[in-house]
Amino acid sequence: MLRYFLAFSLLAGLAGCSFDFTDPNADVTTTSPTIAQVTYCRDVMYINPELEIDPVGYSIETGMDDVIRFKFIAKTDDPSILFDPSRVDTKKFADDFTLSTLNPQAPETWWDLSSQKLTGANFTVPPPDSKGARGLNVAYAKNDDGTLTVYVLWYET
Repeated sequence: MLRYFLAFSLLAGLAGCSFDFTDPNADVTTTSPTIAQVTYCRDVMYINPELEIDPVGYSIETGMDDVIRFKFIAKTDDPSILFDPSRVDTKKFADDFTLSTLNPQAPETWWDLSSQKLTGANFTVPPPDSKGARGLNVAYAKNDDGTLTVYVLWYET
Protein backbone atom coordinates (compact mmCIF):
# COMPACT_ATOMS: atom_id res chain seq x y z
CA MET A 1 0.00 0.00 0.00
CA LEU A 2 2.81 2.39 0.88
CA ARG A 3 4.37 1.66 -2.50
CA TYR A 4 1.18 2.87 -4.29
CA PHE A 5 1.03 6.02 -2.18
CA LEU A 6 4.65 6.85 -2.92
CA ALA A 7 4.16 6.18 -6.64
CA PHE A 8 1.07 8.41 -6.70
CA SER A 9 2.88 11.17 -4.80
CA LEU A 10 5.82 11.01 -7.19
CA LEU A 11 3.55 11.15 -10.25
CA ALA A 12 1.55 14.03 -8.80
CA GLY A 13 4.76 15.92 -8.05
CA LEU A 14 6.12 15.34 -11.55
CA ALA A 15 2.81 16.46 -13.05
CA GLY A 16 3.04 19.72 -11.12
CA CYS A 17 0.13 19.04 -8.80
CA SER A 18 0.21 20.87 -5.51
CA PHE A 19 -1.26 19.65 -2.26
CA ASP A 20 -0.49 22.82 -0.32
CA PHE A 21 -3.23 23.01 2.29
CA THR A 22 -2.00 26.42 3.46
CA ASP A 23 -2.77 28.06 0.10
CA PRO A 24 -4.26 31.51 0.90
CA ASN A 25 -6.54 31.09 -2.11
CA ALA A 26 -8.14 27.77 -1.12
CA ASP A 27 -11.89 27.80 -0.33
CA VAL A 28 -12.25 29.47 3.03
CA THR A 29 -14.54 31.75 5.00
CA THR A 30 -13.22 33.59 8.03
CA THR A 31 -13.69 36.63 10.23
CA SER A 32 -9.93 36.63 10.88
CA PRO A 33 -8.25 36.84 7.47
CA THR A 34 -4.53 36.12 7.37
CA ILE A 35 -1.99 38.70 6.26
CA ALA A 36 -1.62 36.74 2.99
CA GLN A 37 -5.39 36.84 2.35
CA VAL A 38 -5.58 40.59 3.05
CA THR A 39 -2.53 41.22 0.87
CA TYR A 40 -4.11 39.20 -1.94
CA CYS A 41 -7.33 41.24 -1.66
CA ARG A 42 -5.42 44.52 -1.65
CA ASP A 43 -3.62 43.38 -4.81
CA VAL A 44 -6.47 42.05 -6.95
CA MET A 45 -9.06 44.58 -5.71
CA TYR A 46 -6.71 47.56 -6.06
CA ILE A 47 -7.29 48.71 -2.48
CA ASN A 48 -5.12 51.72 -1.72
CA PRO A 49 -1.94 50.31 -0.11
CA GLU A 50 -1.66 53.42 2.11
CA LEU A 51 -5.20 52.98 3.47
CA GLU A 52 -5.43 51.66 7.01
CA ILE A 53 -8.06 48.92 7.19
CA ASP A 54 -9.45 46.48 9.74
CA PRO A 55 -10.63 43.27 8.02
CA VAL A 56 -14.07 42.07 9.11
CA GLY A 57 -14.50 39.03 6.88
CA TYR A 58 -13.02 37.16 3.94
CA SER A 59 -14.49 34.41 1.81
CA ILE A 60 -13.13 32.82 -1.34
CA GLU A 61 -14.86 30.26 -3.50
CA THR A 62 -12.36 28.73 -5.89
CA GLY A 63 -13.28 27.08 -9.12
CA MET A 64 -13.31 27.79 -12.81
CA ASP A 65 -14.10 31.41 -11.86
CA ASP A 66 -13.04 32.43 -8.36
CA VAL A 67 -15.24 34.70 -6.24
CA ILE A 68 -14.03 36.67 -3.22
CA ARG A 69 -16.09 38.57 -0.68
CA PHE A 70 -14.04 40.93 1.47
CA LYS A 71 -15.45 43.26 4.11
CA PHE A 72 -13.35 45.77 5.99
CA ILE A 73 -13.49 48.96 8.00
CA ALA A 74 -11.55 51.77 6.31
CA LYS A 75 -10.03 54.32 8.67
CA THR A 76 -11.32 57.21 6.59
CA ASP A 77 -14.59 58.90 5.78
CA ASP A 78 -13.44 59.71 2.24
CA PRO A 79 -14.48 57.04 -0.28
CA SER A 80 -12.35 58.64 -3.01
CA ILE A 81 -9.17 57.25 -1.39
CA LEU A 82 -10.31 53.63 -0.99
CA PHE A 83 -8.84 52.35 -4.26
CA ASP A 84 -6.12 52.94 -6.82
CA PRO A 85 -7.66 55.79 -8.87
CA SER A 86 -6.05 54.53 -12.09
CA ARG A 87 -8.08 51.29 -11.77
CA VAL A 88 -11.25 52.22 -9.87
CA ASP A 89 -13.14 55.46 -10.58
CA THR A 90 -14.79 56.21 -7.25
CA LYS A 91 -16.72 59.10 -8.87
CA LYS A 92 -19.03 56.37 -10.15
CA PHE A 93 -20.24 55.56 -6.63
CA ALA A 94 -23.98 56.17 -6.45
CA ASP A 95 -26.73 55.95 -3.85
CA ASP A 96 -28.97 53.94 -6.21
CA PHE A 97 -26.55 51.00 -6.16
CA THR A 98 -28.14 47.61 -6.82
CA LEU A 99 -27.46 45.40 -3.81
CA SER A 100 -28.07 42.19 -5.78
CA THR A 101 -24.65 42.60 -7.42
CA LEU A 102 -23.05 42.01 -4.00
CA ASN A 103 -24.65 38.58 -3.55
CA PRO A 104 -26.81 39.48 -0.52
CA GLN A 105 -27.79 35.81 -0.15
CA ALA A 106 -24.23 34.83 0.78
CA PRO A 107 -24.31 32.59 3.86
CA GLU A 108 -21.75 34.45 5.97
CA THR A 109 -23.35 36.40 8.82
CA TRP A 110 -20.65 39.09 8.58
CA TRP A 111 -21.79 39.77 4.97
CA ASP A 112 -25.35 40.73 6.04
CA LEU A 113 -26.47 43.57 3.75
CA SER A 114 -30.15 43.59 4.68
CA SER A 115 -30.14 46.60 6.98
CA GLN A 116 -27.50 48.62 5.19
CA LYS A 117 -27.87 51.92 3.35
CA LEU A 118 -25.05 51.48 0.85
CA THR A 119 -23.46 53.62 -1.81
CA GLY A 120 -21.57 51.76 -4.51
CA ALA A 121 -20.75 50.86 -8.08
CA ASN A 122 -19.75 47.99 -10.33
CA PHE A 123 -16.41 48.03 -12.10
CA THR A 124 -14.47 45.94 -14.59
CA VAL A 125 -10.77 45.89 -13.78
CA PRO A 126 -7.75 44.14 -15.28
CA PRO A 127 -6.08 41.44 -13.24
CA PRO A 128 -2.66 42.47 -11.90
CA ASP A 129 0.18 41.52 -14.26
CA SER A 130 -2.18 39.73 -16.63
CA LYS A 131 -4.65 40.19 -19.46
CA GLY A 132 -8.40 39.95 -19.32
CA ALA A 133 -10.95 41.45 -16.96
CA ARG A 134 -12.34 40.91 -13.49
CA GLY A 135 -15.54 42.13 -11.92
CA LEU A 136 -15.31 44.37 -8.88
CA ASN A 137 -18.55 45.30 -7.13
CA VAL A 138 -18.00 47.75 -4.30
CA ALA A 139 -20.29 49.35 -1.74
CA TYR A 140 -19.76 51.24 1.47
CA ALA A 141 -21.66 52.61 4.44
CA LYS A 142 -20.59 55.66 6.43
CA ASN A 143 -20.14 55.02 10.13
CA ASP A 144 -20.70 57.49 12.97
CA ASP A 145 -17.04 57.28 14.01
CA GLY A 146 -15.65 58.72 10.74
CA THR A 147 -14.88 55.34 9.15
CA LEU A 148 -16.39 53.44 6.25
CA THR A 149 -17.60 49.86 6.22
CA VAL A 150 -16.63 48.55 2.78
CA TYR A 151 -17.99 45.50 0.98
CA VAL A 152 -16.11 44.20 -2.07
CA LEU A 153 -17.23 41.33 -4.29
CA TRP A 154 -14.45 40.39 -6.73
CA TYR A 155 -14.93 37.75 -9.38
CA GLU A 156 -13.25 36.31 -12.41
CA THR A 157 -15.13 36.66 -15.67
